[in-house]
Amino acid sequence: MFNLKGISSNLAKNLSEELKFNQEKYEVVEYGLHAFFHALLSVILVIIFGAAFGVLLEALIISFTVSILRRSSGGAHASTELSCASIGVVGTVIPAIILDSCNINITYTIIISILIFIVSIYLNYKLAPVDSPNKPIRSEKKIKRLKKGSLITLIIYMIIITLNIFLGVKLNNLSFLVYSLCIAIGTLWQSFTLTKLGHIVFKLMDSFFIFILFRKGRKQYEKN
Repeated sequence: MFNLKGISSNLAKNLSEELKFNQEKYEVVEYGLHAFFHALLSVILVIIFGAAFGVLLEALIISFTVSILRRSSGGAHASTELSCASIGVVGTVIPAIILDSCNINITYTIIISILIFIVSIYLNYKLAPVDSPNKPIRSEKKIKRLKKGSLITLIIYMIIITLNIFLGVKLNNLSFLVYSLCIAIGTLWQSFTLTKLGHIVFKLMDSFFIFILFRKGRKQYEKN
């Protein structure tokens, strides 16, 4: 099974040797490459499964909504990159399929969006940022900055949803309402991962995918 960390490290090492970087610059390059490959893997999987189920745009909207908010709010973490990407597919494609099959109207969209953002603003105000055990945030200044960033992101999402609803009504196009709910659902899922229950659910999903992925890897190894 491939290892993004190993790929990033090897590539960063080659670049650093070629450009004569010191250890500090090497670590920056390695971190950047790892983040890039991780994001690329996640997007590719969402595109593949989103397209397969006919909900590509909806899944991408949910995915980017989660990713952007997560940059400042943090949240539960998976144990491997592939497990994290797999959880991302489940958390974006399944809601997209459900939304695509629902009978959506303006009233439901407004009510659901308002309720979701009330809950999300509260959770982000109380809990964000939720850091990683490997990289705890100790700076009070950084904590305040990230919390503020989370709340600003939520406000921007609310503005986008409001504009989408307006366009949906003005143009009589239900697609804009679906896009609004995609943003709302993505916001709710990411906010949920800040909570203790969210961490439990995330860990269960992580364990499931680790079992499936490594079980498959072991079987292939035994065959060889």
